[in-house]
Amino acid sequence: MPALKLLRFDTPASSEQPVWGRSRTSEIQREYIPGYPQTLFIYRLPASQYWWVRFYIAGKTLRKTTKQTGKREATEFAKRYFEQVTSNYRLGLVAAAPENFRAQAKAVLALERAKLSRGDITQITYDNFEYRFNKSVLPFFGHLSVQEINYIRLEQYVTHLSSLEISAVTVRSYLLLVRKVLSHASKHGLIQSVPEFPSVRVRHKPRGWFTPAEYLKLWRAARKLSGQTWEIRKYLDGSGVKQTQYVSRDAEHKLGKRMCYVRMTEDMVRLIEFMVNGYIRPTDIKHMRHQHIDIIQGDYLYLRLRLPESKGHTDPITTMPQAVRAYQKLKQYHANQNESGQVSASDYVFVPDYPSRDHALQLLQHQFEVILAVTGLRSDVNGEHRSLYSLRHSSIMYRLLYGDGINTLALARNARTSVEMIDRFYAKPLSGEMNIDMLQSKRGRRSGSVEAVV
Repeated sequence: MPALKLLRFDTPASSEQPVWGRSRTSEIQREYIPGYPQTLFIYRLPASQYWWVRFYIAGKTLRKTTKQTGKREATEFAKRYFEQVTSNYRLGLVAAAPENFRAQAKAVLALERAKLSRGDITQITYDNFEYRFNKSVLPFFGHLSVQEINYIRLEQYVTHLSSLEISAVTVRSYLLLVRKVLSHASKHGLIQSVPEFPSVRVRHKPRGWFTPAEYLKLWRAARKLSGQTWEIRKYLDGSGVKQTQYVSRDAEHKLGKRMCYVRMTEDMVRLIEFMVNGYIRPTDIKHMRHQHIDIIQGDYLYLRLRLPESKGHTDPITTMPQAVRAYQKLKQYHANQNESGQVSASDYVFVPDYPSRDHALQLLQHQFEVILAVTGLRSDVNGEHRSLYSLRHSSIMYRLLYGDGINTLALARNARTSVEMIDRFYAKPLSGEMNIDMLQSKRGRRSGSVEAVV
């Protein structure tokens, strides 16, 4: 932690010798604060009714109006100002007026780094946080003080983001970062309250999923392509729009520039089956080890997945029986690849040979992109884009469609999500026709009841 650099101001030899500046110094009313460095004091100019606070730190002179006419109130303001500035300096921030938006944003980022070190947030969450601050928020608000940011400024920011054709969801995420900074400033007394924010309407789109027939088509394609090598290539079409080509390495007709090779693996075959029957998120794939999985065989056959925390959830996941088959086949496959003929409990379940788990997940995502291109299933009938996440969506949709009296709360907890999220995203494509048997069902006749005429 850097030591505070304090500059001492000596009392002038006479009242006519200036303390700072070159005029009216004899008329300036100045008061030091007992117990604080002499580099901090309050002063009042003859032309102003308010006291000001002045503080010298790290080679910079900071001045701020207290907006107080009373000396006692101004002194208390100066003490709070001192604590805020020195607190920022101890966090390693460049000395600046604490009401500067950039200084407050850096203070918020420092708090987020502390959360990261405690394990309260993930590295990805923090990286996204920092990226969005530097990309958009600070370039727009960094030169302003927090007091200058009002509804009009925020509305201008929304207009700016909209001109970049950014989605409403992303616009809202940027506004949440701005609100976080202003809320921090409000808690430290730099602004009286957080200003009203413009409303940004977000239309929740249903996530793409696969019908049972499409799921079967995916799985068969993955099995057929296993062992092959494909290429992902980028090129410009006749209109100058960038396109992507997925092509076998042995194909004759190739377009544009090769971005990467994609080796299709047995892991992809089993992953499709596992995710559709296991409710897991793609990010769970990175961290899943054999030690996290228990095979339960009794009245019901299932896997108990005791996975690391994800999205704030730690509950075990119970799979469908088909996930047991997929897991056992993949486990045996990797055991056959090892000289010992076994797998270790600490080995990763999917593509275990890659210590960089981000890279491992990227490899699987590339494989899935190839399969989507080959099968023509990149988008559903409504034009919704599909990805590896669509396998999880399919898993939840199948329970809503084919489960007998499924309890959505139990389903949400097992899938490590909430009932609200299932209703807003996963169950969005669910129509009445899909559950026609339930809608047209009748209760049994009760004793003493009057039977309705239908």
